[in-house]
Amino acid sequence: MVELKAFVNGRIYVSFRPLKIVDGLLIAGGRVLYAGDMAKVAEVARRLGGEVVDLRGKTVMPSFFDSHIHLDELGLSLEMLDLRGVRDIETLKRKLLKYASGHKTSWVLGYGWDQEELGRYPTREDLDVVKNRPVLLYRRCFHVAVANSRALELLDLKPSEDFDPETGIIRENALDEARKKVEETLTVWDYARFIEKAQEHLLSLGVTAVAFVSVGEKALRALLWLDRKERLLLRVFAYVNPDVLPKLDALGIGPFGGDMLRIAGVKVLADGSLGARTAWLSEPYADEPTRGHPNLNRKELKEIVEAAKALDLDVAIHAIGDATLDMILDVFGEANVKGRVEHASLVRDDQLDEMASLDIRAAVQPRFVISDWWAVRRLGPRARFLYRFRSMREKGIEVGFGTDSPIEPANPWEGVYAAVTRGRFEGIETFHYTAQEVLSIREALDAYTRCSALVTLAPDIGRLEPGCRADFIVLDKDPLAISESELREVEVLETYVAGHMVRSSLLR
Repeated sequence: MVELKAFVNGRIYVSFRPLKIVDGLLIAGGRVLYAGDMAKVAEVARRLGGEVVDLRGKTVMPSFFDSHIHLDELGLSLEMLDLRGVRDIETLKRKLLKYASGHKTSWVLGYGWDQEELGRYPTREDLDVVKNRPVLLYRRCFHVAVANSRALELLDLKPSEDFDPETGIIRENALDEARKKVEETLTVWDYARFIEKAQEHLLSLGVTAVAFVSVGEKALRALLWLDRKERLLLRVFAYVNPDVLPKLDALGIGPFGGDMLRIAGVKVLADGSLGARTAWLSEPYADEPTRGHPNLNRKELKEIVEAAKALDLDVAIHAIGDATLDMILDVFGEANVKGRVEHASLVRDDQLDEMASLDIRAAVQPRFVISDWWAVRRLGPRARFLYRFRSMREKGIEVGFGTDSPIEPANPWEGVYAAVTRGRFEGIETFHYTAQEVLSIREALDAYTRCSALVTLAPDIGRLEPGCRADFIVLDKDPLAISESELREVEVLETYVAGHMVRSSLLR
């Protein structure tokens, strides 16, 4: 018998575009059956023996869909040394020593440092305060890391433009090689633990669906195991690494999955980051005579896109720099693929038009606007082309919000706040170049729910219309009835997936 449940006496946001508000919600079989008058909802539930939940006037909205996140790295980061906000090298060294003494892991891993805040890059010599164990500390973008002497011995990397053995700084392709060597020490069960830890964190924040990008083979095996054991409470759309594609092809596997897990596509890392100056630009950086570089060439990118197309998989390609975006749009157009661009950080006017004409989707991270407070130094007047959320929406480009967590905090309200304020209250210089790109609170919530689902090709998520998944959250305040400065204070009281409560702060 199909389970019937009614939610009444609440301010229920069915959708933010169009804006639709009701006071009753009827759910059957994990989907919305009816959204409307609470008297009708309650009457149907009582007649058919369904449960009636009194919301007591609280606000309900569709739960968040993070369109770009690294579940495994988020879970791992919750165990790693957190260096976000550290302002000097001596403090970094003290925190490293304290962490290493309290965590007897084989590798000492950390993340979150930023040379702009530290005053310079940390070096292997700095990290050699820990001598007998390998240390690897990622910059907050995860495109650069620094290793101590013991780690460099174990990694055995060859000197290259991406690796300086004197300083211990490792970037991009060399860092990919280093990361793989570290990951060899991890098991599928480690990945399952990381994913479950990330899941717990996200559900508490009201996130019930994610596009999990850069999924490697071990992470995929962990996901499949968790799904078989019915331990996934989060809807996961997996975008695998290119090196996983041949294994899927050999098995004849295209998009597949059930309610909680779906292999959705392939994710390609095409360039680096602005912070590390490894994003590929069409003109040199304003503060250094380099343009960055792509992580692969056009031919290699096209081969991956064609391989994914043959398996009927979606394609999501990382593009921070505008030169990278040129290459991606060229390949998408030639291959006749309507794919996703991840980040789309620096987008010229002509590229906006081409994205719209090719029907390309964008998975963006609004918190970057605040985290990249130094962006004008990197780009000069080109900063006006940064994070063009409103321009994209006005061009008809589907724009979904996410966090890229653990690079940014996983809390969606941080992203909503950033999209609405764009650093105005923090005095961030980029605001003066991009004030025209601010979104309303309603537009930002639409981007984080309905639009993120559409960007991930999941049209039955992100709304509470009849037929849609009954995934929603109960809030302590109405986000459309507060000031933008209060957005980060909104708390999720309850999280529901398929009409079932999976987390509640009220029961703690």
